[in-house]
Amino acid sequence: MGNGKSTGSGRPSRTASRREAAAGSTSSSAPSGGATASSSSLMRHANRGQGATVRRGQASAPPQQQQQAASSGPVRCPRCRRLLQPPAGHERFLCPCGQMLMAPSASGPAQQQQQQQQQQVQQTTMQRRQQFQGNAQTQNQVQHVRCPNCNTTLAPPPGAPVFRCPCGTHLRAPNISRMQVSQRALVDPSTGLNGADNPTDPQRDTEVVQNNPEMVASYVQRRSEQQWLREVSKDGKTLVWVNLQSDEEERRKLLLEEQCLKELPDKVPDLSTKQLYEKLEAMSVSTEACENDDDLRDLLLNVREQLLEESLDELRSRLDGLGVSYEGLISPEELSDRLITAVWYDGLYDDGYVREVLPDHSLDWIPASRFELDPGLPPRPMNASTLVHMSTQPFKDKLEWFRSQMKDMKTPWEDGHVQVKVRRRELLRDAFTNLNKLDPEHMRRHFRFEFLQEPGLDAGGVAREFFELVTDSIFNVDFGLFEYSGVDNICYSINPSSGIANELHMRYFFFLGRIMGKALFDGHIIPAHLTRPMYKHLLGFPITEADIEFVDPVVYKSMIDIKECEDVEYLYLDFTTATRVFGETQSVELKPGGADIEVTNENREQYLHLLVKFILFDRIAPQLSMLLRGFYEVVPAHLISIFDHQELELLMCGLPNIDIDDWRKNTAYRGEYQSKGDRHKVVQWFWEVIEEFSQEQRAKFLQFATGTSRVPVQGFQALQSSEGVLKLFTIDSVAYDKSVFPRSHTCFNRIDLPVYPNKAALKTYVLKALSMEAVGFAEE
Repeated sequence: MGNGKSTGSGRPSRTASRREAAAGSTSSSAPSGGATASSSSLMRHANRGQGATVRRGQASAPPQQQQQAASSGPVRCPRCRRLLQPPAGHERFLCPCGQMLMAPSASGPAQQQQQQQQQQVQQTTMQRRQQFQGNAQTQNQVQHVRCPNCNTTLAPPPGAPVFRCPCGTHLRAPNISRMQVSQRALVDPSTGLNGADNPTDPQRDTEVVQNNPEMVASYVQRRSEQQWLREVSKDGKTLVWVNLQSDEEERRKLLLEEQCLKELPDKVPDLSTKQLYEKLEAMSVSTEACENDDDLRDLLLNVREQLLEESLDELRSRLDGLGVSYEGLISPEELSDRLITAVWYDGLYDDGYVREVLPDHSLDWIPASRFELDPGLPPRPMNASTLVHMSTQPFKDKLEWFRSQMKDMKTPWEDGHVQVKVRRRELLRDAFTNLNKLDPEHMRRHFRFEFLQEPGLDAGGVAREFFELVTDSIFNVDFGLFEYSGVDNICYSINPSSGIANELHMRYFFFLGRIMGKALFDGHIIPAHLTRPMYKHLLGFPITEADIEFVDPVVYKSMIDIKECEDVEYLYLDFTTATRVFGETQSVELKPGGADIEVTNENREQYLHLLVKFILFDRIAPQLSMLLRGFYEVVPAHLISIFDHQELELLMCGLPNIDIDDWRKNTAYRGEYQSKGDRHKVVQWFWEVIEEFSQEQRAKFLQFATGTSRVPVQGFQALQSSEGVLKLFTIDSVAYDKSVFPRSHTCFNRIDLPVYPNKAALKTYVLKALSMEAVGFAEE
């Protein structure tokens, strides 16, 4: 079971139908006169981005033939379902999947009418582009970016507002508009290559990677899995989330959009009166003129034509009302199709949710697209753009800035300090009593710790021991507040039944929040590692279905099976789930009346999202609320927003002391590496690279491979799989022409390491894989 870095759905890739208008306009917007070298290069890149591949040595067609080919409409590949724009002057062309295609003929009345319609679409699309972008010529200029850390000059990937240099530094692309962001290049998740740069010849693939230095930045921006960008809101006051869907997920949703419109005439007659009203009202379509069910059905069958009469702003407003993203959609047809599909398939576009802290400190579960983080709140107001800038810096620079902020927030010693006296035998109880009686502003004072009847001056060592002993006690599973994750016995998650084990559990969670916040504020570490969803809750980071894997991998696998099932009704599921409370199995409804609601293809997305909500939020919401309340009383939420969830783990738990000799000794090998083991040249390069890494890079790679930076007390020989059995770190082989990036399977402590041609390529792509784990910020 992977962590989302390797996909096994086996679906053929295809270019999004929403790019049809953009594909046509790209070929029609070429300058007629002497184009500059940079604009010509961009036009060639745009044509490649549409998926049309032309073999070398082909002769150019006459101008008249080129004009006819350029005006022909796009062609859909029957194998991979990509929508491709035929290259100018070629009757036959090659799809990136290897399928040979024929350009449509430009003769005949039907074809001429199609050309005229296509030209109208092109003109309309270009007008909308220019309205969005302003001066298109300025936007299309190639501007390189020099990394301030390693002085490497990079060409920003198309449409990426923020990307990473191979050295790991976040960089910002100049003159990136929202329109360009919506037109990111399609990436094949099986190879990590752009569609136009994914030839069928593996040798040519290798040459493209090694011989084209300007593609370095393009290879940094991957969409093999879903990513989130935190950007400044339009008013410049808050930080909001923007979702970058994985290509696999985007293709799946586009196929469902096509399927929805196709099946609409067959599905509408079976709807009840209540369902007809619900779907029409969800699309904000008036039903006043309908007198009976037949009128309602006719209205729903023809709702697309009615929606096309609405303005773009109105369609976007209706999608906003549903919490559905419309990034990248520029035509009324695309917006209308998105609106219809969102209403038809409940929860299809609910890609991520964030816990929102309400004024009364309770929590709400809202779509990530509606979440806003206000950095202007006391006690440390901050400009949103400052946080965006700091988020792009290396981890050591982020840490230095964060420490300086904590130092500036600390109350001077002469203005007051706190003396904490505890008995070693009653450490947890005394610490609980001392800290819970303090006012919030006192938590940012200087603390001095003293163990009664033990002489010693607290110069830092006593404080470190205090935090270590307190957290060891409170995270002890026998205390009842926490339990081991379903993956291993290294990481902790909140025990949903903590109230049964400890009647003061809510006050203890508030106390723990203060302890964690104070340790972070003063620069001490917490030895207990949390599950990934817990770090995301602390950051206000979107929670997705993939996070279930780090809590209960068995449930996660079942969810994948449900999503890929052709007809989910054969599974006989309803909107309930089973949970165990101290050995007793209980059935819980995921929504009111859930036991009487069957899971169908239309509502399974909603079922899956409700299941995620229950497991990662509902059953622990009261405890999580008190934990966050105590934590944010010490450390403001916006100040830790510059970190991602992996960096936050390193910040709170510290860099592990990784024994490479022990790691190498307790490693198993599979595939091509099995026979020679660590004597294989690629494996030797791998361990040389690991030895060259800094402690931070080793910790991040350990997170990448196992899901956490913590090493068991017994060393690497004690690593466990998701089933709780010993599972050594394993390196498996994968062909270099199949994937240039390593892929991890955290549940099995395994990585798939490509058979690289040299050590430099191995180090480059391993570093890029680590950098792609984190998400960046973007400025609107």
